[in-house]
Amino acid sequence: MPRKKKIDELVVIELLKQAKGKLDDPIEVNRLLREVGKFFDVLTGGAMIDGGSRHRIVTLVERGEKAEALAAIDRFIETYQKVVEPEAAPKSPADQPSSSCAA
Repeated sequence: MPRKKKIDELVVIELLKQAKGKLDDPIEVNRLLREVGKFFDVLTGGAMIDGGSRHRIVTLVERGEKAEALAAIDRFIETYQKVVEPEAAPKSPADQPSSSCAA
């Protein structure tokens, strides 16, 4: 089911972006990150965000360490964006058009 997986990761990215916008509200950040934790990560075999990571981010927000919380959330976003939007693989020489001219 690759299509569903892609949709789940897009939802996760959106929830993480919402959390970034709510760094003044630790309760809302916690709620959003709990929602992210409900999604299964097939790469790790666990939740898209584990309880320990969620707790660390919420603690940073509660302490007013927004830059650190933002960086932690951004790392999760980067991870899932790489899965959803993988970098284009370089073409092999066999895939490239030949430059020989017919005379």
